[in-house]
Amino acid sequence: MNDRQNEIVAETLKLISQRGIQELTIKRIATAIGVTEPAIYRHFASKSDILQAVVDKIEETRNAVVLGATKEQGDVSAIFHAFFIGQARLFEREPTLTVILFSEDIFRSDGILFQRIKTTMDQTIRWIQDHLERGKQSGEFKKSVDSGTTALMLIGGFRLLVSTWRMENFSFPLEDRTRAFVDSAKELLRDRH
Repeated sequence: MNDRQNEIVAETLKLISQRGIQELTIKRIATAIGVTEPAIYRHFASKSDILQAVVDKIEETRNAVVLGATKEQGDVSAIFHAFFIGQARLFEREPTLTVILFSEDIFRSDGILFQRIKTTMDQTIRWIQDHLERGKQSGEFKKSVDSGTTALMLIGGFRLLVSTWRMENFSFPLEDRTRAFVDSAKELLRDRH
């Protein structure tokens, strides 16, 4: 994508984050950027194409965080730490990207986009489950832990933390709270034998 397309996608994410997808129009995107509606259409054929690019951005962002965490050296706890802290740092840098965590609701009315988001979520859950299994096999985590349920608890807990941060107008350091969240989760999962 070129610079203007990236600007359009970033502004679209910002508008969705602030007003919801129901309020998203080409006119609002153009006004926010300071261009005319035809100028938007020079870069994207339709609003649907812009939303496809937004989903591309969501997938790209998720993949970058997973890749960064996977490169982490050490035990599974260190990988989880890198994953969740990586997300928190990203959201602190670009708060509008928090819409990523709630994107299944945003794209529910578009079957193709919704399926892409669902696939990304399923991949993330599977990635966490696989690492929980690794932690169980290595003796780092309790063998009695159900990986599927625990993956949902971790994702749900993090979503709630980010949602609280958003509702409190970004008033606390998300990275610090995320670190406490991950440390508490590690304590609960740790095999003490």
